[in-house]
Amino acid sequence: MVRVAHISDTHLGYTRYAKLHPETNRNQREVDAQEAYRRTVDAILERDVDLVIHSGDVFDSIRPATHVIINFLKQTGRIVERDIPYYGIAGNHETPRLRATTAALEYANMVGAYFAHGFEVEHVRETAGDAEVSLALVPHGAVGDAQVVVTPDRDADVNIMVTHGTVPGLVVHGHELGQVDLPERVLSGDFDYVALGHYHYFHEHKKNTYYAGATERFGFGEVDSIPGFAILDFDGSGGVEIEHVPIEARPMIDLPRIDAGEMSGADLNDAIAERAARADIDGAMVRLKVVNAPVGLAGELDRPLLRELRRRALEFSLEISESGMADALGPNGEVEASFGSLEEEFAHFVDARRERGELDKAFAGEFLEKGLGYLRGAGASPGEGPA
Repeated sequence: MVRVAHISDTHLGYTRYAKLHPETNRNQREVDAQEAYRRTVDAILERDVDLVIHSGDVFDSIRPATHVIINFLKQTGRIVERDIPYYGIAGNHETPRLRATTAALEYANMVGAYFAHGFEVEHVRETAGDAEVSLALVPHGAVGDAQVVVTPDRDADVNIMVTHGTVPGLVVHGHELGQVDLPERVLSGDFDYVALGHYHYFHEHKKNTYYAGATERFGFGEVDSIPGFAILDFDGSGGVEIEHVPIEARPMIDLPRIDAGEMSGADLNDAIAERAARADIDGAMVRLKVVNAPVGLAGELDRPLLRELRRRALEFSLEISESGMADALGPNGEVEASFGSLEEEFAHFVDARRERGELDKAFAGEFLEKGLGYLRGAGASPGEGPA
């Protein structure tokens, strides 16, 4: 009756690590996210879909660079020019903290796509395939409204809600800037399908309520995730068949950790080389944790070995915890007391002072938005700041 592609968390404009793409001279991870979206569009166009929905975090920031927006429009336009309707919502990464701020998702209108990016629920009716489809678009900015109630359109053949946040009972490692828990009342409507964004794994919350997952891996907390999107086939009688479509992404490898409690410097170097030899690290993002290291052992690392590993991998992260940090280690050896990204720490800094009354609420909001823009601009490609 109708086939829908559900994509989410493309995080276009995401940048990490120091290596640049050899042809564009842009951050390699930014190019990876861009290419993952292109491959997603390729896969969608191969599957004869009638409608595309995006459940948020199209961009990784409120003000993505101009070239990031242009690439998004080029790929999105490939879908719309096939007469396939494309709708979506803003996630926490691209929702402005000031209502007067222009959202980058406004530009989607230029190619015929539409994204709800404000602070209210929007309802759209669209003919797709052989069905009248009603979309309840619940952007991240609307989820925090204590009065929001979302109901389906009883006259439509298919009802889909699209929203972004953390569902009740879902445990997500760490805290993301601006994330919002989805109240059960938002999810309790009798929809044929609820398209969720924010969690980067393909995951069923309950019947016909799914996270599509992200199109790339964006941190070692997602090392075992399978990037991709979902295809939904509605049969016209209330049933829906859901398939996860994997998308090729850059390899991410978490090597088996090393307990260095009884090791000499030579032993540790041999163990690092042995762990690295177990995997194909060329071009991959690689992490290796060393725990219980005697004080000063890190000074005996084989620097030429590390340089070679870092030359081969996109990123080779060696994390060493000395034995004196044992009290800070969790049951699996991870350091429990850890800092978030610079953006997260800055946001916590501003929020704490706003709550204590040290900063005026309006000033704090503007200060936070501008500060995050500068921080993200500092991590952009040379010569490029926030768009």
